[in-house]
This record gives sequence, C-alpha cells and structure tokens, in this order.
Amino acid sequence: MKIVKLLSLILFVSFHYYFTIYTKRLIDYYYTKRIEQVRKFGRHYNESNIITFEDKINWICIHDVTKLKGRCADKILLREYSKRILKKDICNKILKIYDNPSQINISELPEQFVLKTNHGSGYNIIVHNKSELDVEKAKKTLSNWLQIDYSQEGAEFHYAFIKRKAFAEEYIGKNINTYKTFCYHGIPRYIFVYKKINGREYRTFFDMEWNRLDFHCGTRPHPTEIYPKPKTFELMKKYARKLSRPFKLARIDFYEYNGELRLSEVTFTPMNSLFICEKQEHNIELGKYLKLF
Repeated sequence: MKIVKLLSLILFVSFHYYFTIYTKRLIDYYYTKRIEQVRKFGRHYNESNIITFEDKINWICIHDVTKLKGRCADKILLREYSKRILKKDICNKILKIYDNPSQINISELPEQFVLKTNHGSGYNIIVHNKSELDVEKAKKTLSNWLQIDYSQEGAEFHYAFIKRKAFAEEYIGKNINTYKTFCYHGIPRYIFVYKKINGREYRTFFDMEWNRLDFHCGTRPHPTEIYPKPKTFELMKKYARKLSRPFKLARIDFYEYNGELRLSEVTFTPMNSLFICEKQEHNIELGKYLKLF
C-alpha cells in the first residue's frame, strides 16, 4: 500500500513539474511572438504599466487564449454559440460551406451572394451578378486567404483553434451600417458605426446613450454623416451583453437590415491591437473598463 502511495506521489510530482515547464514554455512562446508583432509595427509594449487599450489587448493576446474564443471568432461556428445563448439564429443565412474553394459550384448559388472565409477580416467577395464573376479568380483569392494563419501572422493565438473554411452567405444589400459594440466583462460601454464611403473607412463613436464621442481611433469619424440611433439599439445592447458575458473583452458586431437585427461577428483583438487613438487620453479611456486581474 505504501509503495502504491509513493508511486502515486511520484507520478503527481512528475506531472506537475512537466506541466509547469510546458505551460511556461507556451506562455514564453506567446509572449515572444506577440512582442515580435508589436516591434514589427514600431510600437513599444510595456507589460509592467498597462493602462492603454492597445497594451491591454496585447496582454489579452498573450494571457487569455481559450477554445471558446476560437469558436466565436469562427464566422461559421459563431452561429452555434449565438443560437445557444440567444435561443435563436440572428446571423445572415449561410448558403454553402467549402473545405476547399475548388468545391465551389456557382450553379448552386443564387444571382447575388457573398463569398467569405470563416477566419478573415474583410475577406469578402461580394457578387452582385454571378454571370460577371471570374470564378477561377475568386477561388484563387479564397485559397490565398485560407493560407493566412492569424495565430502566426498576427500572434492572435485564439485563431489557432479555427479550422479555416470558405463559405457562401446571403447578400443583404450595400451601404449597410455596421454597429460594433465594445463590451467589457459582459457590459457594453462604447459603440461605433463603421462605414466605407468611396473606398474610405470611417469609425464614428457613441456612448451607450447614443451620444456622439470625439474619438479618432483607427480612422477618423465621418465629418458630415449623421447617424440616427438604430431602431434595434436596445435589443443590440441586450444581445451584446449576453454574448459577451464569458469574456474580458469582446467586440460584438451587428447589422440592422430591414428593421431586423443581424449578428455579424465577434472580435477579441480589435485590429490586432492597432486600434490606436490619436489622443492618448482616448486610448486610456477605451481601456479603463477592461480589468485584466
């Protein structure tokens, strides 16, 4: 009996020792890879004095990596999560899913649709008229996008959990505003309207009472565009609160289409921590609700 207990103790100590070493090496790898990315963009990351939004995202990239984040960042699997949490599907309809873009059969798709990858940011091919689509070029473009591994390219390690795929999604029109809600520990705090006009991107910030904020982050707000409060704003806040509850930080993105609320995506590392505000006080303001410890 004593021998069994001794062996059990030896196994436990050995497991704990090697598990600790493995975990430390994994964190060291994450940290090194992340710092490489920060230096690549000519920035300084100070982990001993984390107060800005971008530094806090860098910390999250290294220290807060989970499979659930990978599933929610996956634009296909996000639907399972949203249905479980909200008890209904509020995402755009998926028409087809492809393990490889070579599987795309254009005859199976409607006249208008969107081709996407499940891991990309802005990786969309919008098809207004499929007879005008260069199918082989589209397949090649999708294949190139699928080669990009954000867990390595951008050191956003939760993307390592995503099995990269292409898919066709319903087309819902053009000039549709995207509402991107910053949620901290399950509480929506800020929202910005994202819109591309004549090829230029604009981000216009509001608080959760729909008061416009003078934040110039990532890109400037549109100087003249007026954005009325969306009709589904209260529902947007309610859903954002529910979907973001398990996470320190989650940006929940929505569309409003024909008076209905649609879920676009969930992002955990906005712009890969390049979401830098022109004024430092705004960078600090965006990060003040994010508690890391």
